[in-house]
Amino acid sequence: MRGIAMFLDLRDQWPPVPPPTPRPASGQRRLSKRGERILGLIVVVNLVALIVAPIAGSSVVKAVSAALTALQR
Repeated sequence: MRGIAMFLDLRDQWPPVPPPTPRPASGQRRLSKRGERILGLIVVVNLVALIVAPIAGSSVVKAVSAALTALQR
């Protein structure tokens, strides 16, 4: 007696699966040189913000903490 199969057996598929076909080219236009430049600038600004924002955020938290400490004295 064969045991219950734990996994789906895909070796004997009939009819065979046809190979994938490439997608047709979409009708979307490509970016112009100006659009590429603007998109690149946006990416650079976001990368800089990714580095600077945590540092600026911790500076603000530290300043608020120092102000509250000064008010309690």
